[in-house]
Amino acid sequence: MARGLRAFFRKRASIEQAYILLLLIVAISVVTTIVNRRFVNPTNIINIFQQIAVLGIVASGVGMLLVSGHVDISVGSQVSLLGVIFAMLIQRILGLPEGNVAPWRQTFVYPIAFVVTFGIGALVGFANGVTVVKSRANSFIISLGFMSAYHGLALLVTGGASYMLFGRFETLGRGRLFHYLPISILFFLGVVFLSYLILKYFRYGRFLYAIGSNRRAAHVSGINTDRVVIRAYTVVGILNALAAIILISRVGSALATTGDAYALDALASVIVGGVALSGGKGGALNIFLGVVLIGLIGNALIIMNVNPYARDLVIGLIIIAAVTLSQLSESRS
Repeated sequence: MARGLRAFFRKRASIEQAYILLLLIVAISVVTTIVNRRFVNPTNIINIFQQIAVLGIVASGVGMLLVSGHVDISVGSQVSLLGVIFAMLIQRILGLPEGNVAPWRQTFVYPIAFVVTFGIGALVGFANGVTVVKSRANSFIISLGFMSAYHGLALLVTGGASYMLFGRFETLGRGRLFHYLPISILFFLGVVFLSYLILKYFRYGRFLYAIGSNRRAAHVSGINTDRVVIRAYTVVGILNALAAIILISRVGSALATTGDAYALDALASVIVGGVALSGGKGGALNIFLGVVLIGLIGNALIIMNVNPYARDLVIGLIIIAAVTLSQLSESRS
């Protein structure tokens, strides 16, 4: 009975959060359209979704992890490191554009780059998960250390230089389906849909909620909590690899800091989407709406000619407000 009531109120709170996010999105859209009518241009709407595609993929992994009550703030550095590795492999194997390239290199360069990038992404996530689980330390502090470590590793790999693709791999980042719909948006929506299925219908998703709600109770009930948490971190690493490949494909080059900003934006999207920092609460739809809201705010500030440096200020204030409201709501309940 008590469990049923908790599930009912959790579902009701999630729906209410979704309505609030939708109202905010509509309100921002209306205000921005009044200031500048170009905002509602279909081209601009598609551009917004293309811009948030990478963020949405990263946020989906962070959101599923946060449902289990764990956080990973090293995702930005992971995206940077994986992007550098991906671009470096392509540049090293294919060389400069004017050089002669052996046919086998052209054939195998992308499969090699994909396998290595996804493999390292999974390894990085696995390392984060094992360290958090075995150390029993706060995941925020552990991932803070990893954030610095991955950033330093990316700098060591690049030596501070950038790796260029010379327009060789633009399909995922800039390609369009039927010359209209960016392919990156399809990946974004696909990952969100997969996250929705996992959290709602898969046993693994229910385990994440159970661990986030009460880890000790989940362990006593027979759930291998350590394995589930390590798997959640590994999923984050794999999704970061996908995000890094799409990002590098779009910008055409990789620096040791290319993806650093995604750590704050992903966390902001997830928290605004209603995923509790303590875990056990949240859903894929709300994470999606949180990502859209963060992307919308960034685009609206540009459309309204607001100083671009104000964006981080606005995002920071949104995080503070969202966390404060979430804590007050939990205290009342």
